[in-house]
Amino acid sequence: MNALETLAAFYETQREAELPRSATDVMRLCLLDWLIVSRAAKGDAVAESALAYAGGQGEASLFFGGGATARMAALANGTVSHALDYDDTHFAHIGHVSTVVIPAAVAVGEARGASFETILRAALMGAEAATRFGVWLGRDHYQIGYHQTATAGAIGAAVAASVAAGHSDARAALSNAAGFAAGLKAQFGTGMKPVNAGMAAANGVEAVLMAEAGLSGSEAVFEALAETHHGIKDNAAWDGIGETWLFEAVTHKFYPCCHGTHAMIEALSEALQRMPAPERITVRTHPRWMSVCNKPSVKDALEAKFSYRALAALLLQNGGTGVDEVGLQSLFPMTDAARAVMAQVEVIAVESVSEEASRVTLEAGGQVVQVEHDLRAPMSFETRLEKLLAKGEGVLSKGEAARYWDVVQSADVTALLSVITE
Repeated sequence: MNALETLAAFYETQREAELPRSATDVMRLCLLDWLIVSRAAKGDAVAESALAYAGGQGEASLFFGGGATARMAALANGTVSHALDYDDTHFAHIGHVSTVVIPAAVAVGEARGASFETILRAALMGAEAATRFGVWLGRDHYQIGYHQTATAGAIGAAVAASVAAGHSDARAALSNAAGFAAGLKAQFGTGMKPVNAGMAAANGVEAVLMAEAGLSGSEAVFEALAETHHGIKDNAAWDGIGETWLFEAVTHKFYPCCHGTHAMIEALSEALQRMPAPERITVRTHPRWMSVCNKPSVKDALEAKFSYRALAALLLQNGGTGVDEVGLQSLFPMTDAARAVMAQVEVIAVESVSEEASRVTLEAGGQVVQVEHDLRAPMSFETRLEKLLAKGEGVLSKGEAARYWDVVQSADVTALLSVITE
């Protein structure tokens, strides 16, 4: 089978199968996180612009009130949930997943009157499809300048929308989605980066709606997409599909900035407890992050999310207590002291440092402190839930995140939609 046939078969075998508890538990955490980061974006300029563009009336709910067509709701809500760049990341997929597939599943699910369980299944199956397709496209696709969140995300959104709609012709939807798949890393650091996520969600929805209308594309389009978009076509990506769930390895963000900076933040925060006033800071990171997180100068908080140097300046400013939106905004207008800290940070690419890790060295007065942190370190369900609830406490009103978790556990679609629109 080719790639499209493989994903279509995955859809057919899994849309009514019993899904593994471990995978559905992870998706419940992702749904909680999606609600937290989306609700926390209220008042954000990018989020407000997306909602204003989509706003009106329609069959699917928008964050903070109002409605739109399912496609427009997926576009707006996907953009909102990625506005703070605070949503989950899958390193094998090389991008963000939940911010694309959940908006598609919720919008179509609401429009079609689907149950909570169907929406959750749709999101999980879409997430697995997006993850596998991102692995299939591989590193070359990302490094050349494409954004897997948008390209592989559109494929996952098509699967999610198909499940939520109860649509039977996934092959047509997938072939349509491949024709829509687009998105560039050149948008990083701008308001259009979150739109990549919303665009992918909307494209997945539209691919299904067009398939329902009888439209479909080439069944060789996945291979064509890979050939024209520098995909490596790693067929190992399909090994065990439907039996093992790669999406379970998704990692959640506990800081509102590029996930490639998080290992550095953790390492530097720990190192600063031992040496609060370093004279020199060296960050060793995997080479893949040099074109993403190594902005040598920044003009605003959006760009600071992609700059090891700017984040180091913030951590020295707050004593290594972490990164939040208030802190990022406090860097600007940038002071001479902050620029001086940025100037003393050296970022080095090291192949032996994994993509999920960072090694930080501090030096002062002949003393040296070195700390390494790896985001792949095992974390239990309970610990991850605790950290997500704490994250919610930091960006929402007291008790809101716990209330959202109660909604997720209740499996009540009406309550879920109420959280979105309130």
